[in-house]
Amino acid sequence: MDLLPSPANPLDVLVVADPVPGLNPAHDSTVAIIEAAQHEGHRVWVTTASELSVDNGRPMAQCRSLRVLPCRLDQGRWIAPQDWFHLGDRESRPVDDFRVVMMRTDPPVDQVYLRATYVLDLADPTRTLVMNEPAGLRNVNEKFFALQVPELGPETLVTADIAEVLERVEAWGKAVLKPTDAMAGRGILVLAHGDPNLVSILEQATARGRDLVVVQRWIDGVVDGDRRIIVLDGRPLGSVRRVACDTDFRCNMATGAVTVADEVTEDDRRICAELAPLLRRHGIVFAGIDVIGGLLTEVNVTSPTGVREIDALSGTRLGAEVVTWMEGAVRRRLASGADR
Repeated sequence: MDLLPSPANPLDVLVVADPVPGLNPAHDSTVAIIEAAQHEGHRVWVTTASELSVDNGRPMAQCRSLRVLPCRLDQGRWIAPQDWFHLGDRESRPVDDFRVVMMRTDPPVDQVYLRATYVLDLADPTRTLVMNEPAGLRNVNEKFFALQVPELGPETLVTADIAEVLERVEAWGKAVLKPTDAMAGRGILVLAHGDPNLVSILEQATARGRDLVVVQRWIDGVVDGDRRIIVLDGRPLGSVRRVACDTDFRCNMATGAVTVADEVTEDDRRICAELAPLLRRHGIVFAGIDVIGGLLTEVNVTSPTGVREIDALSGTRLGAEVVTWMEGAVRRRLASGADR
């Protein structure tokens, strides 16, 4: 039987992410989790979606070992060392040589991303834990998934029909439009009834009626910010409030929103309890949900951020909690295999 994970038997972890030099160690949840895995003695390798392949049915990765120097907390902000990472030589390894594979590539979920999930589908599930599950990443669109529980969110319309959007904006007075495949606040627009530019905005956003867009009724509670809640195996771990700056309505850290300390509420637990069975059905272990005014607006599953900010403002160690869950999942998987 394979040895169970322990300090004397570290896990080999493969992280599929964007190229390491482009990551932001003081912000990216990916780096926070890698730091926590290293702290527990586990060994980490990195690869990208384009470096995955299949050889005679076996999934392979062109990967490099990774060592990171941990960030330090200074007055509520993470500070990264100048030379914060070291990469080993490139090597080709079977994906199922790794006990854990974390898919942490940023959207868009394009053909490169989708092909990577098909490769990861081939990993031996008795040997390798892939989180989140590849099929789940394909099936759980971050803008659509919350519509499986529409009672938890604002009134929402998904359409490419400009006339239909105009009617809804007239009825609501104000709405928010989101592309179906973007992240970090890109392409999000405010739609206001009476705006002389409204038709032109919709023509561009829908590619003149060809592309579906998500249109949500404006939530007045957005003045208090958008809350990101990190969810692990259906359970809320922590939250952070993101408040838009004066010159931009978007509550995204990538657009300059200010982060404010926050706490998980009973409403958050209720939302997560309703989402948990759906997430588990799709193999979504690690997610970030967005809540405005008590209403669920998005379920982020590809590479949710927020771990760094929550840890800095709330004194938590969410990366360590993810690694502990990972160790337990591997232990259960190995024990189950030994029972057969």
